[in-house]
Amino acid sequence: MATPSISAREAEVLALLGEHLSNAEIAGRLFISVRTVESHVSSLLRKLQLPDRRALARHAAASARTTGQAGPPPALPAPLTAFVGRTRERAELAAAVRAHRQVTAVGPGGVGKTRLALAVAGDLAGEFPDGVWFADLVPVADPVRVGAAVAAAVGVGEQPARDVDDAVLAALADHDALLVLDNCEHVRDGVAPFLERLLAACPRLRVLATSRARLVVPFERAVPVPPLSRAGGDESDAVALFMDRAAAVGWPPGPGASAGVVAVCERLDGMALAIELAAARWATLGLDGLAAGLGDQLRI
Repeated sequence: MATPSISAREAEVLALLGEHLSNAEIAGRLFISVRTVESHVSSLLRKLQLPDRRALARHAAASARTTGQAGPPPALPAPLTAFVGRTRERAELAAAVRAHRQVTAVGPGGVGKTRLALAVAGDLAGEFPDGVWFADLVPVADPVRVGAAVAAAVGVGEQPARDVDDAVLAALADHDALLVLDNCEHVRDGVAPFLERLLAACPRLRVLATSRARLVVPFERAVPVPPLSRAGGDESDAVALFMDRAAAVGWPPGPGASAGVVAVCERLDGMALAIELAAARWATLGLDGLAAGLGDQLRI
């Protein structure tokens, strides 16, 4: 009997079913809708001629044991809050990743580079058959350890008598995938040479980096990440973010507070992290307290 042919995405869904995840959890891991997961599950049941998702989970576990393969690498970090605004920036960064093999989202700390990069990586995930990986370089103190951080992110273990950078290059050589490198600024001296080797050895790999400064490599496409737009007053992206985060703590600002919220977002220069921190304090400080606290950095 011929082996059923399943797509790369169906294989990912099947592997996650083997981890006994719900459809909603699978959707979050793969950045697809629950309805799309349901469609893949139905297709798997039909192709594999199995009666229910429990049988799919058993099939996935048995296949993993037989082949000796580990499950899929960790997915993109699941944000705890909704992504707000930045329609134009999101589209521009996605277009840059499609057009260039190495793109750096550049902007000051707290402007929202990581959230934008994650949103774009999620948008593009379906275009990379071998997946999307995320490596946070914040814990990396030594530039020579950049390769080790990437190895951990993509699931490449230590190999005797083999340099970890070489192991990563060999493992990813044939992968059509996207690698997100977050917070590169403090280890740029390690990121730049590593990326040069990685992209030369892995012709179908693309890299989306975030950094407070350009990586200054010949193949880099830098895309500036500006503060959130304050254009449009109470209809702006900055105000939308404040309203969303303030509502999350249980006290959404009413219509009468819109002018004050606009003023707060202006005072914070549209910086996403500062707006989120201010919104989190809305319930306890109120508008007057926030306005007063903006002159006292320690209070805010």
